[in-house]
Amino acid sequence: MDSLVTANTKFCLDLFQELSKSDEPANIFICPLSISVAFGMISLGAKSSTADQINEVLHFNEVSQRESTETDISSKGSSKETQGDQQEIDGCRDSDSCFGKLLKKLDRIKSDYTLSMANRLYGEQEFPICAAYSDKVTEFYHTTIESVDFRKDSEKSRQQINFWVECQTQGKIKDLFEKDNITDSTVLVLVNAVYFKAKWEKSFDHEKTEDSPFWINKNEQKNVKMMRQQNTFRLGYIEELKTQILEMTYIKGKLSMFVLLPTFPAEDSTGLEELEKQMTYEKITEWTSPTIMCEEKVDVSFPQFTTESNLDLKFILQKMGIIDVFDEAKCDLSGMSSSSNLYLSTAVHKTFVEVNEDGAEAAAATGAGIATKSAIPFVTFNANHPFLFFIRHNKTNTILFYGKVSSP
Repeated sequence: MDSLVTANTKFCLDLFQELSKSDEPANIFICPLSISVAFGMISLGAKSSTADQINEVLHFNEVSQRESTETDISSKGSSKETQGDQQEIDGCRDSDSCFGKLLKKLDRIKSDYTLSMANRLYGEQEFPICAAYSDKVTEFYHTTIESVDFRKDSEKSRQQINFWVECQTQGKIKDLFEKDNITDSTVLVLVNAVYFKAKWEKSFDHEKTEDSPFWINKNEQKNVKMMRQQNTFRLGYIEELKTQILEMTYIKGKLSMFVLLPTFPAEDSTGLEELEKQMTYEKITEWTSPTIMCEEKVDVSFPQFTTESNLDLKFILQKMGIIDVFDEAKCDLSGMSSSSNLYLSTAVHKTFVEVNEDGAEAAAATGAGIATKSAIPFVTFNANHPFLFFIRHNKTNTILFYGKVSSP
């Protein structure tokens, strides 16, 4: 399972790099695990180059060094001539089995936080999904394939999908698909929406929150609600990048938000450019290790922020190398359905996060967690300019969310 976590982290950073290519500074918030799960479902039914492209971009081909003959035949050696013989999925890949184990571990601790990953495939009812594929998706990816009538009633199908997503995300994500997203030509839709809610282990005192400047760059600022507390946190310093890294745990310590804060930005710069270039799986592992981070008395200033992200995964993933699955002429999903016309017509990823004194997303007020005064001086961590952050499940080291705050 560790190799799957590594693969998910690599994909996360690749995706973030692609999203960061825009010249305009922008907030980014993604759930790489949710996207990996969704495309793991598709890859399970994909063949030939359709499967190869997904497995390479999402690093599924690195999950295990062991590759069985069966996997080679099913994912690389099949063709449309043999699709009739490939209706049943004879086995599963290591990545599928690992996803099943990982999702079970995350499910066990949902009493301590809310993580709703709304992943589901909706297929045109005229393209029947084979039972063996549906069984594997249910077993390993904890979701189902739904048949809808896109051709005869696309509007009803759109409303049905949007209602399901709204229910799965506690009402925070509404109208995922607009009217022009779902038409009578739609055949397969990937739904991917995420909602997260947790309380800080050490909450901020509401009374200490005040309006303060946030510097978007050296010449531009805006007023934000800045939270503050003095407490003991794990803190580190990345010398070569002049960057602080702070860990703020959520209740019971099973999840943490890591914040990477470079030095104050230079003129016409967010200060994040070099840090973003240096982010790798190996670097994240090193920077969050005890050799870099240790317990410190820290004076933390951190902004409230709310970020919503609505990404066209089709456009982004095509640029990253996943092409055939979106192409009606090239797509091979013969492990999913007997139809040779099945392809992924729409894929979106929508996320929502709100960070306040209590934690992520609005929650009932909790008691203040202010540390008593100490003779030891406090180290200052003042997030009053752009920063990167990620939320990690600590037992598995899985990055659940990854983001950039350029302007709260």
